Amino acid sequence: MSSPKQLKMYVLVRRDLDETYRNVQGTHSVAEYSLRGDRDLFSKWDNQTLIHLGVPNEWALLRWIDKLNAKNKTFVEFKEPDLHNQLTAIACVDTGEIFKRLPLA
Repeated sequence: MSSPKQLKMYVLVRRDLDETYRNVQGTHSVAEYSLRGDRDLFSKWDNQTLIHLGVPNEWALLRWIDKLNAKNKTFVEFKEPDLHNQLTAIACVDTGEIFKRLPLA
């Protein structure tokens, strides 16, 4: 019998943003998940593994929203007020199979 896969916090951030800004936006998305996300999954994640993954731009993040919704994944979006509320990051607690082809941010 195989053991269950560990839950991890996956953060998708835009690679068209400066590296420092990417980190800030990713952190904001994790904070948003703690406030608005699935509290049960957040508790099970228990501040363990956190993985920042990169997507090319806002359009790619919007496509990921569609993919995550299609797979019934729980996630939280972060929109940056200083960038006219552009979508900059997504946080999702998951086992990660859906993200396996994305590069690190």
